[in-house]
Amino acid sequence: MNDPYHHRSSSRLPPRDQMIMGLHALTELLRHAPQRILRVYTSVKEARERKHSLLRECEQWNIPVVSISETELSRMCGSDSHQSFAAHVKGREFLDVKEFLQKVGDWEQSLVLLCDEIFDPQNFGALLRCAECFGADGLAWSKNRGSDLTPVAAKASCGASEWMTLIRVSNLAEAVTQFQKGGYEVVASVLKPGSQNAFHFHFKPKTVLVVGSEGEGIQPLIQKRADHLVYLPMLGKIESLNVAQAATALLTCYRLSLKL
Repeated sequence: MNDPYHHRSSSRLPPRDQMIMGLHALTELLRHAPQRILRVYTSVKEARERKHSLLRECEQWNIPVVSISETELSRMCGSDSHQSFAAHVKGREFLDVKEFLQKVGDWEQSLVLLCDEIFDPQNFGALLRCAECFGADGLAWSKNRGSDLTPVAAKASCGASEWMTLIRVSNLAEAVTQFQKGGYEVVASVLKPGSQNAFHFHFKPKTVLVVGSEGEGIQPLIQKRADHLVYLPMLGKIESLNVAQAATALLTCYRLSLKL
């Protein structure tokens, strides 16, 4: 096999190129931007009909398909949750806050989900999925303080990573200030004295909603710079939600506050 990308880990791909894995992520990319797919890798020899259909679509787009072992596919992806499929793709475009603000221009309503210290790629992918499902205009995160868009995160997003506008920054605290100067109100999810009940909070049309990890939470400087702190009241016996569940509830609160 003469494949220059075979035996190369995702961390050694050319600059900005990425690996994605899983049927949902690959199917969405074929639907949304097939020109970004450079080659598909599969460990399947006798695929089921759904997988056969995916391979036929690759052939229609003249996308090379490379057969490799299950072990090698897991090594390339850094995970064994690839569902026997992965792809080497041209990297997604990442915006900074200034570029995002130029993109939205003078929109009267806009929602951004900002993720602080979400190191688990499964959680990061789940947050991408939440943001896309609730119509967020962008998802922002720090390239220095959390998971990046890894194959695991892309798979967990179920294709949302291919649809969301991605805002990748160096300093989240500075990003908060930039959003505020751009007309956004920054609302951070923090359970502490002075936080407001999210069920009764009136969100502004242009909102940046900040969520943090279950362990460390949102860093103090971002809490200090936020315009408001809100919390989700727990009515059952369990005291907390995971970050994706909490984000879902908060995004719902935003939509209901604005009458959807």
